[in-house]
Amino acid sequence: MKAEHINPFLKSTIETFKTMVGLTVTPGKLYLRKEPGNADISSVIGLSGDIRGAVVMAYPVATALKLSSKFLGEEIKELNASVADCIGEISNIITGFAKKDLQTLHLSISLPSIVRGQGHVVDMPKEAPVMCVPYDSEIGSFIMEVSMVDK
Repeated sequence: MKAEHINPFLKSTIETFKTMVGLTVTPGKLYLRKEPGNADISSVIGLSGDIRGAVVMAYPVATALKLSSKFLGEEIKELNASVADCIGEISNIITGFAKKDLQTLHLSISLPSIVRGQGHVVDMPKEAPVMCVPYDSEIGSFIMEVSMVDK
């Protein structure tokens, strides 16, 4: 995976959070995932075309609830279908914007799948490196994982 493939996702995440929910998110130091992380709710978007892979946005429950509350304009107090829809929609926007900057890869993106459950793990294909980008914001932290491998 090349740095120029990660940068559009970094840029898109920052812009999407700023535009859609008025939040400044700050990326931390990128790292190569050695072991799967865990989260309370994640969205998974598959990538296909010249490469194959996935983008995972993984949130602890507190961050997901605050994000959904800001996105929907009402207080959300529990993980429910509205939170799942919100997390999926934000991931869809992020990936769609990033795709514009990756046109040379002729990418197709899947609809988001949502995984819920305390401490769940999203496994990625073993042959594809997984780059993790931790983000911090005033509503909490979350992690974006990007995995791509040439076909």
